[in-house]
Formats: sequence, structure tokens, C-alpha cells
Amino acid sequence: MDSERSRQIAVRFGPGIGTPPNPSLCDRCVEVMSVHGAGVSIMSGRNSGPVCSSSARVRELEGLQFSLGEGPCHDAFTSGAIISEPDLARAPYSKWPNYAPLALDLGACAVFAFPLQIGVGTVGVLTLYQDSAGTLTAKQSGDGRILARTLPAVMSAIQAAAPQTLMTGALSDADAHRAEIHQAAGMITVQLSVDIEEALVRIRAHAYAVNDTVAHVADAILAHSLYLGNDGPKNRKSPS
Repeated sequence: MDSERSRQIAVRFGPGIGTPPNPSLCDRCVEVMSVHGAGVSIMSGRNSGPVCSSSARVRELEGLQFSLGEGPCHDAFTSGAIISEPDLARAPYSKWPNYAPLALDLGACAVFAFPLQIGVGTVGVLTLYQDSAGTLTAKQSGDGRILARTLPAVMSAIQAAAPQTLMTGALSDADAHRAEIHQAAGMITVQLSVDIEEALVRIRAHAYAVNDTVAHVADAILAHSLYLGNDGPKNRKSPS
């Protein structure tokens, strides 16, 4: 039964995914899982971050985790285990003290994170969002495990077939800001004479400090309306 369901799910991610008018990778995950939202993130050093999101709201939820450095995605990656929080409002304060209230403000009531593994290594995370509290059904849990096994190969195939890189190609649909984040980091490396990883840390730290998303901070840097010399409020100025 599991092998047949695996085949049924795999065919949903065939050629053409992510190209108009076909749904994106994350849209397909929403359809398969019957959830309100889905996001896929890559966890690989300096390239860590959201790859695709099923909506603008999910894009914010995914970005929060990388701005704050906490959330189900991080826990699933570090533990290699499925992370389930069926009721964010009742989650222990110590679990995600910064992420949980902000996620609730964005309308996420339950979150579930499935590590994406190749062999014994975890390369990314599929995070599912529900607008109402409650656990996943047995079928959803089973399908989530199948997706976690299927997605790494699908993502690799998309990357191999695309003329662009993973971060700006078919997987990035609504998350084209991933390219902007690395462009902004490149500017910071020059301005502050730091390496790329330090630049990304500074961008994320500033986003957290001003309660903004990493994507918005990157846009401001590229527009020359934000400089991270000291991360103070006087560092903002209107574009000329």
C-alpha cells in the first residue's frame, strides 16, 4: 500500500512542475497533504533558507524562522525527527518563545515539519501549516513521510534541468527574494569587509532587531536605503 501511494504521489511531481500554468512545488505539497500551507527550506550552511512557499503568508512564516533562528524547521533539521505542534497557542513558552506568537499573529495555528533526508543526512525541511488547531490524520502523516522521501530527488531533478541555479530557478517561484538576499549579502561583504556567512548573519540579526523579514531587509540594502554599519535606527535613510 505504501509503495502504491508513493507512486501516486511521485507522479504529481512530474515534468513541468513550477512552470506556468503548472503549480509550484509547494502548491503540489498543499494538494497532496490537504493543508492550508506548505514551505520547503534548504539547510546547507550559507545557502540555508526558504526555497518555495505556497503563498505570501507562508513565505512570511518561513522567513520568520530564519530571521529568529528558531521554529519547527530548525528543530526538524537538528533532530532529524518529525516535529509536530498541533496547537501553537498551547505550546510551551520555552519551545519557540519568539516564533510562536508571531506565527499565531499570521494565522498559523498548527505546524508540522518533516526533515528531508538523503541517506543519513538531512538536507532540508518540509513545513506544513494549518489555520486551525489539530493533529494530522494518519493518512496525512503517512503522506508527509512519503513526501519527505520524495522531495529531495524531485528538487535535484528540477535543479539539474533548470538553466538557472536552485535559488533562482523553478523551485523559487514566489521566493525570488532568495537571490536578492545573497545579492544583499554580497554588498555587505564589500561594505563591512566580512565574509558571506557573517554578512548573512548580520542581515538576519538586523531583521530580528527591527521585527522585519530578511527579504525586506535585503530589498532595503539593495535599494541603498539601509546600511548595516552599526544597525542603528539612524542607519536608515530614504532612497535618493
